[in-house]
Amino acid sequence: MNVEELAKELEAERSENQTLRNDLAKALEGLGRANARIKELEGQVAENQTLHNDLTKALEGLERTNARIKELEGQAAKDSHNSSKPPSTNGFKEPIRKTQSLREKSGKKSGGQPGHVGKTLMMVEQPDQTILLTPAQCQHCQQDLSTASLSRTERVQMFDLPSVRLQVTEYQVEVKACPCCQAETRADLPDGLTLASAQYGPNVKTLAVYLACLHLLPLARVCQILSDLFATTFSEASVLAACQQGANAITPVLKRIQTALQTSLVMHNDETGFRVNKKRWWLHVAATCWFTLYLAHPKRGKEATDAMEILPHFRGTSVHDSLASYLQYLCVHALCNAHYLRELTFIFERFEQLWAKEMKALLLEIKACVQRAREQGMTGLPESVKQDFERRYTELVQSGMAANPPPQKRIGKRGAPKKSDALNLLIRLHQYQDLILRFMHDFHVPFDNNRAESDLRMMKLRQKISGCFRTQTGVAIFCDLRSYLSTMQKQGVHLLTALRSAIVGSPLLPPRLVAE
Repeated sequence: MNVEELAKELEAERSENQTLRNDLAKALEGLGRANARIKELEGQVAENQTLHNDLTKALEGLERTNARIKELEGQAAKDSHNSSKPPSTNGFKEPIRKTQSLREKSGKKSGGQPGHVGKTLMMVEQPDQTILLTPAQCQHCQQDLSTASLSRTERVQMFDLPSVRLQVTEYQVEVKACPCCQAETRADLPDGLTLASAQYGPNVKTLAVYLACLHLLPLARVCQILSDLFATTFSEASVLAACQQGANAITPVLKRIQTALQTSLVMHNDETGFRVNKKRWWLHVAATCWFTLYLAHPKRGKEATDAMEILPHFRGTSVHDSLASYLQYLCVHALCNAHYLRELTFIFERFEQLWAKEMKALLLEIKACVQRAREQGMTGLPESVKQDFERRYTELVQSGMAANPPPQKRIGKRGAPKKSDALNLLIRLHQYQDLILRFMHDFHVPFDNNRAESDLRMMKLRQKISGCFRTQTGVAIFCDLRSYLSTMQKQGVHLLTALRSAIVGSPLLPPRLVAE
């Protein structure tokens, strides 16, 4: 190869190398731009991820806020017609909602029904006092009527109280010395009297206890009434002492009432909040249509019902709400359907779920069917009717479950997710079906727990009128006396007579216990 050819070849290689260098420079420049773009995109991706995380947190917070808003709206929508809240908590909402009773209209006219025994004041044959009124002159011509013949005599009787005043009886107690041993012997005092120089008798004490424990008046007002009636001073300590005296005497009667409740066929149990010495206590009641027993206790659950000493020994049917502590006892259980009717009303009104309306209608239909069967003298529903009711009940629960699926557990969150009001109600309707429908299978069992709720209602009223109890001893005395009075009232005993017998130390037994 000559020099010229070699020079051309070298020149070609240099040109090719230059081209390669130019291509490499362009490639490196493109790679730099690509790396810069990659960094830019990575920054955008990181920014987008941050925005995504922030958005996810914001959505979770919004979801929690919406859930809380719905919860608060649900709480605000609850009142006495769709929950267990008392009417006093309804407030003055606009428009004012009239409380809707769960009871159906009877179709009867208001007022006394045919056959109702009237209470008209009737004249007596032998009045305590007779006053003769004679006209002196004619009211038309003023003629003297002193010698006129008698046409007829018209009778008008006025019933009134005699002048009210205390009757003071002095007992002069003789003390004699024995001529043999010189020991002194004092004459016996009547029952209820002590050697105190001046004291109130059993009738006044009975009236004081009657006003304080039956009519729930504060002690100051009881003292004012007695002072105004009898023109004397009556202290709050005297009222308390009279209550203590009556409560001590009725202890054996309360034991008999407790035994009667333990052996009853159907019993109602309930509890309500109570305040003793500014602390929250619970007032428990065990009741039938003939007997009542109250207990005030600082606890709400099983510790209190054990202390009452009724449910641990009871083997009949206990009607109550769904409080878990009641279900721990070995007796037969039945649940109050009035509670479920109110909850179903809330679910339908608040969430417009049709199954709740239909379930409420079904329970009321079963109640009416049982009532008709009772009126016809039947002791139970036909088996086919009960099976049909149970089938419809189960289908409605399943329909509700399908409309309210369980909430999904959130990743990274502890504990079970919170269930909705509707789902919680459906779970209880499914779990306690036999207890809810107990009244359909056993005609001795009522539809609701109104007996216990009625017996608690007046006790709650006492707290509204007179405030909380100051001492544990005071609330125990009140519960004992109220148990005695409620039982006597249910059995038609004259309450002042029953109280006086307790004040003098010989309390009456309820007639149904005497008959045993």
